[in-house]
Amino acid sequence: MKVSFLIHTVYGIGGTIRTTLNLAGELADRHEVEIVSVLRHRDEAAFALDPRLRVVPLVDTRQGSADRADPLYSEPARVFPRAEARYREYSRLTDERVREHYAGSDADVVIGTRPGLVAYVARFAPPDAVRVGQEHMTHNHHRAALREEMYEHLDAVDAFVTVSEGDARAWREKMPLPATRVLAIPNSVPEPVVPPSDGTGRTVVAAGRLSAEKQYDVLVDAFARVAAARPGWTLRIYGSGDRREDLRRQIDALGLYNAVHLMGPRSPIEPEWAKGCIAVSTSRHESFGMTLVEAMRCGVPVVSTDCDYGPREIVRDGVDGLLVPVGDAGAVARALLRLIDDEGLRRGMGAAALRHARRFDPGVVAKQYETLFGELAASAGERAPLRGAAPAADCTVAEDGSLRVDLLAPLPSGFGPGARLLCASTGARTEVRSFPFDAAGSARVPAGEDVPEGVWSVYAELPGGYRRRLAARVVDQRGALHAARRPFGGEGVRILLPYEDEARGGALALRAWHRPVHAEVASVRVSGGGAVSVEGALFGALGGAGGPEPSVRPVLLLRRRGAPEEELAFRGARVGRYGFRFRFPSAAPAARQSTPHDVWDLYVRWAPGGPGIRMAGLLDDVVAKKQVYVFPRTVLPRRREGGRARAWAKRLLGRPVKEVRVHVYYTVSNDLALNVVDM
Repeated sequence: MKVSFLIHTVYGIGGTIRTTLNLAGELADRHEVEIVSVLRHRDEAAFALDPRLRVVPLVDTRQGSADRADPLYSEPARVFPRAEARYREYSRLTDERVREHYAGSDADVVIGTRPGLVAYVARFAPPDAVRVGQEHMTHNHHRAALREEMYEHLDAVDAFVTVSEGDARAWREKMPLPATRVLAIPNSVPEPVVPPSDGTGRTVVAAGRLSAEKQYDVLVDAFARVAAARPGWTLRIYGSGDRREDLRRQIDALGLYNAVHLMGPRSPIEPEWAKGCIAVSTSRHESFGMTLVEAMRCGVPVVSTDCDYGPREIVRDGVDGLLVPVGDAGAVARALLRLIDDEGLRRGMGAAALRHARRFDPGVVAKQYETLFGELAASAGERAPLRGAAPAADCTVAEDGSLRVDLLAPLPSGFGPGARLLCASTGARTEVRSFPFDAAGSARVPAGEDVPEGVWSVYAELPGGYRRRLAARVVDQRGALHAARRPFGGEGVRILLPYEDEARGGALALRAWHRPVHAEVASVRVSGGGAVSVEGALFGALGGAGGPEPSVRPVLLLRRRGAPEEELAFRGARVGRYGFRFRFPSAAPAARQSTPHDVWDLYVRWAPGGPGIRMAGLLDDVVAKKQVYVFPRTVLPRRREGGRARAWAKRLLGRPVKEVRVHVYYTVSNDLALNVVDM
């Protein structure tokens, strides 16, 4: 197997670079591995590079390089997401170099290691490759605009891997991905080359960027209490960053210059962890907590804030370390003193830390990735793939919802009796549906076929088991325009819509929906004052059963994704037997905003006390409505803090009032949703 890692730069210093090299080096024992570095800004990499890894720099940004004189270098990127933090470092030249590299690539797996590079993988990875996106930060770390833009790209990859289950859950709650598997695999940390700590010293060690999110000011305040109670103990803080001078002033003001030392950056850091007998982290947020694992691998027990998300998945509170509330200097001090005063506890936790941290060994983590690659390849039908040009086919939707796929002449080499049309799901579960080709190369997928909801890749399976992905020539979707007239009954609404998948190089793909009861959106209107009107009708099992009494009025439900759970209800009107009409103010969900980016899903409750029926637009020929059906946005004063009185006070004082944007939109699965986003 050939695995390609796409990274911002392999020549710098950072956690993403380090963990990518750890994983790549372990995979190189069994696979061909390349590191594609989009940028090269220095002559030599800061970290030692395994000679088994093929490093491919794409754009040379060093002074005097020919790439800097290329006209495309000065043009803004078109594929790299604009809301990405690194956007200004990207250009039309980086777009083109990544596209060119993967156009000629034979990689079996391509992994994007930051949001913008996941977008590149979704667009440019070889059509037959398994596409994996990695999240080394967290869902809530990113700007709302980037998250919204990323949802489109994530729908085109096969899996999205976070470094903690908590963050994976946040992504799943905020954005249902019917075509993408979202899971957690931790970062890896190799076994240190130095012996573990003996636990006999009097040194507490912390390491990481000297930045606001690490909250070293809280740690210094905490250690002032420790130093007063236990003179002779010292704190060493390793790292560099923009808070160094602030920390120096704080240390001096507290008279801690003999007890707290800013040591600067160190690489490798393991010898420094081994000098300590307690490790400490006071971060406000941690996507993973690499320093915690590094310390534990050196046999050092840890005191850490119980922040989102990594620490609570790394530290077993009371077993190999202690978890304390975020921002509580007193709690940090008490935890440190507990370990300082109990040598037996300290040594026992250090031994447990050494044992438990082995689960982050690169071999263990690499095995999880290899299992994922195998599952994704199997679900995509990549058993014994044949390279070369994909055979082309036309696909037609009939009025009854059935599909016909016609292979174009000349038929693929090896085509003969037993050849079948193969549809393979691209989601978390491996699902396969197959249908026979006739002698002319035509196959039919019957109307109402049991195809679970999601995205499906399409192949020709030739005698002998070889599979060839089909390229789309003409996709005739006109029959889908009659979907609203079909007699959906007890099996519910089943829709199978073919399309040309541009992210897969023009491959033929299918989008399937299956819902026992469905609320089809006919129209959405947003007034100048922000009122939203939605009209539609019910289809499926409930609609075919006669429905409720004519006097029953439908209710619109807005349900917030994630925490805190909340539901807003608005009474509507019946339109005919199964139609509905609702109107609600945008200000209602805006007034209940709980995060900088709230997402609300829309449901219809048709019977009193009954379940909500999800609103969506499924019964036509538009596979992805989000970029086609764009509704006006409403801007309102933000109510999350202080309420209306505070907003009026700000206006009177001439101060700017913070605003939010309320936007009704279709999701990647064509469900209707609404978000409330800080401007």
